[in-house]
This record gives sequence, structure tokens and C-alpha cells, in this order.
Amino acid sequence: MSPLAAARAVARAAATPLLVLRTKSGRVESVALDDYVAAVLPGEIGRRAPAAALEAQAIAARSYALARRERHRDEGADLCDGVHCQVFSGRDAATEETRGASEATRDLVLVQKGRVIAAPFHAVCGGRTTRPRDVWDDEESPDLVPVEDDACRDAPGFEWSYAIRRKVLPALGAVLGFPEARFFEIFSRDDTGRVASVRFAAPGGRSVTLRGFDFRRGASELWGWATVRSTAFEVTESRSEYLLTGRGTGHGAGMCQAGAISRARRGESRDAIVALYYRGASIGLLSG
Repeated sequence: MSPLAAARAVARAAATPLLVLRTKSGRVESVALDDYVAAVLPGEIGRRAPAAALEAQAIAARSYALARRERHRDEGADLCDGVHCQVFSGRDAATEETRGASEATRDLVLVQKGRVIAAPFHAVCGGRTTRPRDVWDDEESPDLVPVEDDACRDAPGFEWSYAIRRKVLPALGAVLGFPEARFFEIFSRDDTGRVASVRFAAPGGRSVTLRGFDFRRGASELWGWATVRSTAFEVTESRSEYLLTGRGTGHGAGMCQAGAISRARRGESRDAIVALYYRGASIGLLSG
């Protein structure tokens, strides 16, 4: 499909209600695109974010919804209502402010090479964002340039630490398919300094190398998302534990929400925020 044909297809899709899978009930809810955007903003960036940050999030949320439409096709839906897609608690979750942000950004999406991108975002970058391709092994991920960012420095989760006791390492290994794990080390980093891969080893010399993103996912499934908050960490080993000290909360690609809020509060515009965090993409009109 040519870029022009793809753009026309997306524009037609934007006029069609989204089908959202409500994961608890299993029912599928039909929601107009702009109503959906207004309703996901509170769960994604918060109800009290300033207008410029809400509008930047609205553009990202709209882009993501259109680019990842039909992600739950096998279940008769486009998107789900959880973190696997975007947090949707129902139309009633929208506020006057988030409806205003949705309306102010109507038809605005993030575009790269003539296509709407699945715009990523996260809680706190910890000082620098990363490339989507270094997080997800997905050819559809947008190509965004990492940026330095000090705006989230005062946010909770900018710095963190978490100790993994040696005795629980087999449980983490089991979640990741290697229950024999007794030792753990950082194996490689990407060019932004985040952990790209880790190595688990077992007595006798057997080992397995896993992506840093999968390591974090496994730890979070076991101990919660507030434990290993990101892949931007160092490891200090002792006889009893591995102490992880890191920065940031979330995968680190795309828009840093804490940074966007801070920048909006100091007077930066919606377009300036979007241009910073989505360097390599641009704002486009669905009607265009």
C-alpha cells in the first residue's frame, strides 16, 4: 500500500468508532476516537497535568490508537482497556480538561514516512530517552532520536534502587524460562547506556542471555512495577544480593510524561514538547 493510500485508510478509520475490549467483563465497547482520547488521558498522564502536557499526550494517544488498531482483532476488538494498549476506564473517566485537550488536538497525529506512528510514552526517562527499536523487536516501531532531558529530575522515580536476594533468583529465572539460574550479570548495553541484555548462569556452566526489557518485565511480574523501574541501572553484587541502582520509570522511549508536565508548567508549548520527545516524527493532520 502506498503512503497516500495508507493515509486515506487511516483517515477513514479515524471516523469509525474504536472497539475497546473491557478485560474484566469481556465485552466490547464502541467509542468514538476523540471520546476515547479524552477518557484515556487521566489514566495515562493524570487529571492534573497542565494543558500543554495533556494536549501532547492526546496527540500521542490518538496516534497510538490508530497505529495499533485491531491489536485485539482475534477478540473482536481494536484495543484493550489495560496497559497492554492504553488505560481506558470508560467514557466517564474524561474530565472537562481532558475533553478540552482532545478537542484542541482533533485530527492531529504523529507521522513518520507518511504513516501514523504508534507513539510511545512512559512515566520518567531518568535524564535521557531511548530508541523504540532498543526496547521492542518490532519493525513497526517508529525511529525516534534519543534526547537528553533534565525536566523530570524532581519526579518520583527519577532515581531508584532495588535489592534482589540471591535466594529468589531461581524464581525470577523460572518466570523467564531458566529456573536453574543462580547468578546474574549485565551482558550488554545500548548506546544510550540502558541495559540491552542480561546473562543468567547456572552451576555447571549453563547460561542464557535475555533482553533487558524481558528481565524487567519478569521482575515486575513477580515483585511489581515499582521494583525494577527501568533498564537504566547498575548492579553491585554481594554475597547475599544483587543491588540495582537506576534512573527513570518505564521503558524510556518517546515522551517522558513527568518531563512533559514539568516543561508545560514552565511555559513550553504543546508543539515544543512533542517536537522534543518525538524527534524524527512530525505532527500531521488526518484529513491531510
